[in-house]
Amino acid sequence: MTVTQPTAGVTARRGVSSSQSDQTILVADDSRTVLRLLDRTLRDAGYNVALTEDGRQAVEVATETKPDLIILDINMPVLDGYGVCHELLADETWDRSTPVIFLTSADAPHLETLGSQLGAFLSKPTEPDLLLETVQSLLRRTV
Repeated sequence: MTVTQPTAGVTARRGVSSSQSDQTILVADDSRTVLRLLDRTLRDAGYNVALTEDGRQAVEVATETKPDLIILDINMPVLDGYGVCHELLADETWDRSTPVIFLTSADAPHLETLGSQLGAFLSKPTEPDLLLETVQSLLRRTV
């Protein structure tokens, strides 16, 4: 797992609130390219970011760090995105109001429904502005 802090100086430049720098987003994806892109996008927007490469790591980091939001790929090794959600929701200590964004290239009608129940569903590739807009919208709902 890698945890990165917001990029210095970007918060003021983009008009990010200081409370954003206190928010942590867990990103779980088996693609290092996707992880790097999301890490950069989210850090530049002022968020703390925790990165994991498989579903098992995602569950461990989520239960340990209690992120404010999770961005989750569906198809991952060890434990897929469905398994991550199942394990977290079965954990009595988990805050079920933590939003999840499913960011995946998988295309299935139930992903829209699941995304709307737990947070959102975005198709890969997605535009950074759409991702940040979705993140901000979901985090505003939980405050």
